[in-house]
Amino acid sequence: MLNQILAFTWKDLKVFFKDPGAVALIFLQPFMFIVVMSYALGGLFERGKDPIPILVVNQDEGTRETAIIRQLDEMEAFRVETDWEGQPLTRERAEKLIIEGKRSLALVFPPDFSEVLEQLPGAAPRRTRVLAIVDPATSSQFVEPVLGTLQGLIERSTYTAMMPRGLDYLFTQLAPQIPPEQREAFKARAQEAMSGGLLGGEEPVIALERTAPPGMRVEKLPNAFQQNVPGYTIYGVFWIVSLLTASVLQEKREGTFRRLLAAPLSRAVMLAGKLLPYYLINLIQIAIMLGASRWLFGLSLGRSPFALVTVSLAVAAAATGLGVLVAALVRTEAQAGGLTVLLLLTMSALGGCFVPRFIMPDWLRTLGLLTPHAWALDAYQDLLVRGYGLREVWPEVGALTAFAAAFFGLGVWRFRFD
Repeated sequence: MLNQILAFTWKDLKVFFKDPGAVALIFLQPFMFIVVMSYALGGLFERGKDPIPILVVNQDEGTRETAIIRQLDEMEAFRVETDWEGQPLTRERAEKLIIEGKRSLALVFPPDFSEVLEQLPGAAPRRTRVLAIVDPATSSQFVEPVLGTLQGLIERSTYTAMMPRGLDYLFTQLAPQIPPEQREAFKARAQEAMSGGLLGGEEPVIALERTAPPGMRVEKLPNAFQQNVPGYTIYGVFWIVSLLTASVLQEKREGTFRRLLAAPLSRAVMLAGKLLPYYLINLIQIAIMLGASRWLFGLSLGRSPFALVTVSLAVAAAATGLGVLVAALVRTEAQAGGLTVLLLLTMSALGGCFVPRFIMPDWLRTLGLLTPHAWALDAYQDLLVRGYGLREVWPEVGALTAFAAAFFGLGVWRFRFD
């Protein structure tokens, strides 16, 4: 019995290793996924590596904000940028960088920041605000720790700057020469000053206000579904590659394509006919995913249904085009399975379907633009979260169409009917 088991084992091993392409893909697929995900998430697990970039616009006419900026920059988790391409940052430039997707967060210190901190006690407190300009599509798990840290630094600076004057005010107002009948009133006034009256009472003198760049029409901040539904929808849509490739290999094995060669049809027409049903399946899948998310989770589908349909058409075209290319490259089911998993997991990771691209290193974000997934995810986020319309997502639609044309063209060129 043992000999029989070993014989079967040896036979299957020989069959497996007769296909070196499949063997290579079996080992390459998990290795590539490990490499991509490790680099993408490296900043979350290693202190000081790939710190979060924060744009800082300094409009303050004094010096109080300098200490806050320095303390923020000294933290290993952050990298403060006060200039861009050698020029000091302005609010308009910072907003443009966020709109272009180059950065996700900017802080704007107002001109009267130092004046408010240096105001004298006793009078009605003056107030101002520090603006946090945030891309609405940025995850709250990324934004909230940054804003919480900044809020703590502002509060500490406020107390450091105003407490000495508050103490002077207390001892002055509670001087021994004050008549006894007035001491209780002065005592209450001093207590109010020490407990927050001089710092603004219930409303702080320095408030942190979160806003979005102009043109990003967002009624509410993104939730988990607005972050995850587009990413995993794109990830699922591209798995049509596996179905399309399996179907093509089956028809090659059964000789269907050889019989079709007798018909007066070009290769492009034959492959387009093969592609169309899977293209329609992709569109149905997108409609079900977005529709179910709308119905079950209240997901907003944006302000432009026509733009949403246009983006979905382009995404489905890129996915089915990739299926044609993979079907043209592989020769066996084992190669098809290995290459499909390798491509789809790696491209999904690079494109931000699993990990938001804004937490990745700059070079990895740039590399992600070589995948249709990144362009598709940006387009959906523009529509669902940032409130854009068709005019703003044309670059993404154009890129997805180019991917689809390139995949299909290369697939037609490489395709063999036997």
